[in-house]
Amino acid sequence: MARSIGRIEAVDLARGFALIGMMFTHIGPRWTGENPPVGDMLAGGRAAPLFAMLAGVALTIVHQRDSRGAGSLRATWIRAVILFAVGLALGSLDQVPMFIILAYYGVLIVVVLPFRRLSTTSLFALGTVWAIVAPIALLWAQREHKLVSSGQTEWKDLQHPGELFMEIGVWGVYPVGVWIAYALIGMAIGRLDLRSIAVASRLVGVGVALVVATLSSGLVAINNGVFDGQRDGGWRILFTSPYYPYEKPLWDELLLVGQHTSRPLGMLSAIGSAILVIGLCALLVRIPWARLLLTPIRAAGAMTLTLYTAHVLWSWRIRVGFYDDHPDGIQPHDYGDWLLQVAVLCVLATLWSLTLGKGPLEWLVRRLSVWGRKEKSAPKGA
Repeated sequence: MARSIGRIEAVDLARGFALIGMMFTHIGPRWTGENPPVGDMLAGGRAAPLFAMLAGVALTIVHQRDSRGAGSLRATWIRAVILFAVGLALGSLDQVPMFIILAYYGVLIVVVLPFRRLSTTSLFALGTVWAIVAPIALLWAQREHKLVSSGQTEWKDLQHPGELFMEIGVWGVYPVGVWIAYALIGMAIGRLDLRSIAVASRLVGVGVALVVATLSSGLVAINNGVFDGQRDGGWRILFTSPYYPYEKPLWDELLLVGQHTSRPLGMLSAIGSAILVIGLCALLVRIPWARLLLTPIRAAGAMTLTLYTAHVLWSWRIRVGFYDDHPDGIQPHDYGDWLLQVAVLCVLATLWSLTLGKGPLEWLVRRLSVWGRKEKSAPKGA
């Protein structure tokens, strides 16, 4: 049981950092000057892929612990449907100020279920190949297809299920057809003993190597003038997004490393940073003082669905209120809003965890997913 709890603590800590990073990209300082904010460079296009990779990790761990209950095919489908519905509900809010990932997340955890039978080596190999081949196929599709303006996934999209399917699978901000790579790698990492210092250290090493290699490759492309005449900004190109859907993509975009590019270098770079974070978290939870100091982030990571929903509603109300008073204004983004939300939500998560245990939405989803089934007792924070 100690080994299981150790893995869960590492995953919860990584999920907490992913949540905080996603919150920063939503309400933190925007790139309005010459240089991107440091937080934007660290979290932009990397927090959400980390979240997706941890979905794969969780799929493996829950299935290993309770394959006939919470980790069963039935329970996973129920969780996916709930996440899909919550995602559409949040996306239906008027003027919601961020793209909601939950509907994509729900589809993703179902799509990767058939791969759960593969070996750990096969999952790593397939995930790597997928991260290279699927983005190339996506770029080809974007070049051949008419421009598609992808929007928020919401309830009214169910009137056109085919278009909704294509948006979530191909054209959306988090295209599941490409993001399968993150979940596959995550499923493989979930098989590893994250309590082992050697394993965690190897993850850190692989993560660093991937990030350095991809960013270096991007810099080489910039210095060799690959993007001349199309993109200006020197090293800043490493943190930009592709022009699609506003312009037809060019083949040289395969060398983009920026935020949510869904291009090979960008995917591999995001995989590297996610592996790095997971490895570091696995090492940190082994250190008593660090585990204690990071308790609020671990608590937040244990109830990401609840806190993500609270974050969306909080940010939505701020935006709606601002535009009611300033219909022609631009809503400011700064570290203050982000730090306030992080502090409040992490403190609430800690208090809830210490007194009531599992987060309210997490408790509800688990109860519904195992309804009528006898489940194994799970360690706190699972």
